[in-house]
Amino acid sequence: MAGLLSSLSSATLVAVAAITVILFLALVYFFIPPASFPRNIPAIPFYYALLPLVKDGDQEALYHTYLEPLFEQHGAAKIFFGGRWNILVQRPSYIAEVFKYEDTYAKSGNQKKIPYSVLAEYTGDNIISSHGENWKLYRSILQPPLQQDQDPGPIWRNSRLLISLLLEEQKTSPHGSVLLPQLLQRFTLANLSEGLLGTSFQTLQQKDAALHKFQMMLKPLIFDPVFLNFPFLDHFNFPSRQRARRLARQFANELCQTVQRGHQHAHTDKSTSNVGCSVIGAFEQGILSEKQFRNNMVSVFLAGHENPQLLLVSMMFLLGEHQEIQERVREEVLSLGEDELPYSVLQSAPFLTSVIYETLRMYPPISQLINRRTTKPVLLGGKIPLPAGTYIGYNAYATNRDKQSWGADADEFKPERWGRTVDEINVTFRKANAKGAFISFHGGRRACLGQKFAMFEARIAMAEILRSLRWKIDPTWPRRMTPVSWPSLPEKPAG
Repeated sequence: MAGLLSSLSSATLVAVAAITVILFLALVYFFIPPASFPRNIPAIPFYYALLPLVKDGDQEALYHTYLEPLFEQHGAAKIFFGGRWNILVQRPSYIAEVFKYEDTYAKSGNQKKIPYSVLAEYTGDNIISSHGENWKLYRSILQPPLQQDQDPGPIWRNSRLLISLLLEEQKTSPHGSVLLPQLLQRFTLANLSEGLLGTSFQTLQQKDAALHKFQMMLKPLIFDPVFLNFPFLDHFNFPSRQRARRLARQFANELCQTVQRGHQHAHTDKSTSNVGCSVIGAFEQGILSEKQFRNNMVSVFLAGHENPQLLLVSMMFLLGEHQEIQERVREEVLSLGEDELPYSVLQSAPFLTSVIYETLRMYPPISQLINRRTTKPVLLGGKIPLPAGTYIGYNAYATNRDKQSWGADADEFKPERWGRTVDEINVTFRKANAKGAFISFHGGRRACLGQKFAMFEARIAMAEILRSLRWKIDPTWPRRMTPVSWPSLPEKPAG
């Protein structure tokens, strides 16, 4: 018996020792960047990304406290995200280098980085995250229709519907305030489906339209900060993650079936301006596999409605805060006429264009993106040594506010900084983009293919809203930048 107890004690000690070693190694892995990482840039505190879980704070305040001092001094920092240590770049010259040398800083999305995760299953290999031959294939299918001129009719119609919904919402609100995000999500989903995909998601007609409901259920599950930072937890297949996977599959099925139902015709026109026709045609001809078809439909869906939604939310927030700028841009729009204006007329409106660009500069829809991987050892900016296989990304919020590029007032909303005429504004845009100082549309060969449609949608939507409404920020709304807290706007007819 004594011998048995001794054996059990020894086994217990070995188990405890093994667990202790494993925990120690895990802590080292999580808290300390790899020895191969550069020593001449600082590390952002490991707990930074988890602070919103334990503290109801303002993301802008967190940025100014934890990131801005490091970026101003070093232009880059080490950050723990997605279950690994990465390099996060802010300095425009570093950004320009990353964009220029696509084969060295190669795209490597979640399907490569964390292939077992719910997030990877949700998005898969697509036009945004792929590299090499797959990316060239997807670009050949998606770029041609996105470069075509689109019919402005659906955007004008949907803008009028949106205004009606905003005013109806105000009537039923106890304080006359309207929360924007869900209504603007329904609006941008309608524009995407009717303007680019050749179908209708019915999101403005039906408050509980299927694809809108799927998004409202999926987003909190997919973008749970715990699983974003520790994706290895998806290996444990918790009930909540099983539900997330199931919803992701159901959503992709519903999306693809909805788009296909609107396309009961041949898809042979190579010059089509309809993204739905182009993608379905490639699938029907065997150019895309079923999985590639689904992944790219999901990618178009997400980028095609979330980014315009965030742009419009930010623009209405900024114009609600800056009443004098709202009045100035309204005067410009009203001077152009009252009917459905030709899009070329809106393109020639300099102040409207500068307001859109300045909004994108201050609040880029994708504020942080880490989806590139070095294919060989490289010296970033001639200073920062990165080993092969290092994941690297950028913080667009920080880069777009770089004081060396935009001046000491970079944190202020000043549309006039872009120029007085459309030509001056376009020159400022091209220069800032080429220098890596304005990256809301990313840059280089991987610049956003939907940029043209995003500007098209924003110009028309804001023109109709400005002609019909005046608004300001609800004074009771706590001014905080958080993933789930958005401005409330009391709406009233312009008159």
